[in-house]
Order: sequence, then C-alpha cells, then structure tokens
Amino acid sequence: MIRQFLRNRLSTTSIHQFILGLVVLALLSVCLPVRSDDFQDEDLKAVYLYRFAFLVNWRDMQPADGRYDFCVYGDSSVSRRLQDIANSKPEQVHYHDIKASVSSEARCQIIYTPERAEEHIRTLHNRYPNALIVGEGKRFSKAGGMISFIKVNNRVKLLINRKNIQGMPFTLRSQLLSIAVIDGEEEI
Repeated sequence: MIRQFLRNRLSTTSIHQFILGLVVLALLSVCLPVRSDDFQDEDLKAVYLYRFAFLVNWRDMQPADGRYDFCVYGDSSVSRRLQDIANSKPEQVHYHDIKASVSSEARCQIIYTPERAEEHIRTLHNRYPNALIVGEGKRFSKAGGMISFIKVNNRVKLLINRKNIQGMPFTLRSQLLSIAVIDGEEEI
C-alpha cells in the first residue's frame, strides 16, 4: 500500500515537473530573442509618458473626444519616440511641439521637457496651468517639475514631487505612485 502511494506520488510529481519544464521552455523561447539593447531608456520614457494619460485622474479635464494632448518642448530622442507612439495611436493622442509652434496655444495635458531651469519650468506652468509637467533628473523636480525620470541602479525610475502637484486639477493614481520614488519621502 505504501509502495503504491509512493509510485502514484512520484508519477504525479514527474508530470508536474514535465509541465513546469515545458512552461519554462516556452517562456525562454519567447524571451531569449529580445536583447536588452533592443530597448533604450528613451523608449521606456516615451512609453511612460504615453501611459501617464491613463494613470492620472483628470477629473473635469478628461478630453471629450478621448484624445489626450501630449506636448513636448523641443526635439529630443524621447520626444521623437513619443511622436512615433502618437502617430501609431491617432485615435488616442494629439502631439504638439510647443517650442517649434508659432501658432495659437496648444492644449496640453502632459508636457515633456528636457530643460531643467527653474524659470523655464515656471513659464511652462504659467502658460499651461493645468498640465502635468515631466522632465529629467532630481534638479528638474527641485526646480518645480512634477515627475522626473531618474536612474536608480541603472534603471529608469520615476521621481514624483507631490508638493509641485498640490492644487492641480488632477491627481495621480495609486498605480503610478506605487512604482515611483516620492521626492522627500524616500532615499534615492
């Protein structure tokens, strides 16, 4: 009886190990062709920028036509990647380069700028008082930026400055807050 139990137990374990092995093999066959150098930091930042539209509670600022207005200040590798995303999703995104535009003011919900000067960030905030302003580095956050891309352990992370978001007509969702470093609350 004990011998029969052990024989059945071993065959069940072998089947589970075989299935687990197939799953691991399938995952490896899908993941191995993707090299880490296939995705650059700029690609990740552009995807983050695009996803911000869906990770913010816009309240009354929700676009009636369902198309979010993404604005960039000048040409950069991140802005070019974001423009590629916008071109592939015209039903969800309007893309504007507000530095190059000489026409009337664009509506902006999300602005990306590589500039870090406090005066520049203040000008953007005054010109687009309801926009989420995103940039690069800790200095950007200290100068008045709301969300910054930073490097932590050689990985792109988000640095959120809650003080600079206070009083805005939108809030950040918990999903976004959970993956970010909060300026002043955690060591970087």
